[in-house]
Amino acid sequence: MPKGAKRQSRFHGVVAVDKPEGMTSQDVVNVVRRAAGTRRVGHTGTLDPLATGLLLVLIGEATKLSEYMVGFDKVYEGTMRLGVQSDTHDRQGDVQPGPGAPIPDLPTLRRLTAPLTGEIDQVPPAFSAVKVRGRKLYEYAREGEPVEVEARRVRVDAFDILEREGDTARFRVACSSGTYVRSLVHELGQAAGCGALVQELRRTHVEDFDIAEAVPLDRLREAGPEGFGQYLLPMLDALTAWPIYYVEAAGVPWLHRGQAIPAALGHLDPESTAGRIDDLVYLCPVGGDALAVARVVPKPPSRPPAQLARHVGLWFQPVKLLTGGE
Repeated sequence: MPKGAKRQSRFHGVVAVDKPEGMTSQDVVNVVRRAAGTRRVGHTGTLDPLATGLLLVLIGEATKLSEYMVGFDKVYEGTMRLGVQSDTHDRQGDVQPGPGAPIPDLPTLRRLTAPLTGEIDQVPPAFSAVKVRGRKLYEYAREGEPVEVEARRVRVDAFDILEREGDTARFRVACSSGTYVRSLVHELGQAAGCGALVQELRRTHVEDFDIAEAVPLDRLREAGPEGFGQYLLPMLDALTAWPIYYVEAAGVPWLHRGQAIPAALGHLDPESTAGRIDDLVYLCPVGGDALAVARVVPKPPSRPPAQLARHVGLWFQPVKLLTGGE
């Protein structure tokens, strides 16, 4: 390979990884890079080193889809320890006794979660990667430097306390992207007057992806580039809620040029709902993976070529070309 040349990825798609405890999300990306034999790898939502579970990793051309996937809703399951608290809101921090109130019973804990559901304003924990004035919060925290952090609006669809035994309670949280489960548990502990921290945390769902379809990281290590492909999901699986259109062969070259094409050159997948004006859709060659992300528009942004001008109706304006989809 010539010096300075970039190695092209032979893989394009999504891998659902079951992240083990003790690794950062970037550690997982580095393992996948070696297993796939490419540096074109990214992830769509950070998991703390303490947390395990579902991490979506994008390979090759699928990395272009990251901006559409980082906002996916998520579901977590875990255990909290009651009667204590820590500066990180989990067991990896400086664990101290809680405020001193007795640990509530199960019905009371469930009642106390109610104010922590719906749309709420949440302050990110001091030990987090949120940036303030160009530095991560945990950098300020490690140096003991106080910093003011603005609350962020997040959505918590469910905060269920499943059971409680002694000072341990099992819980489930369904929430929007950007929600800190550690903070929810800490706030519940403060409301209860006894304190609480996350003991174990596992991400079980990301949008339509389920932990049951995730691949253990060691299996990817063992597979290497020769066996990696068996764990790769197509780019079409990344955004299953989007309409999918299969483009006639005559329309594909125009997409390669970034040219809007008439919607009449695409045939809606029978399992998809038709796209409406301003919707984002997947465009695919017949029998292939995603070729482009496009927006449905009422007319092309510029005068179309004569070969296309005779068509009437809606148009597909390419937003991102996914050249690995052919």
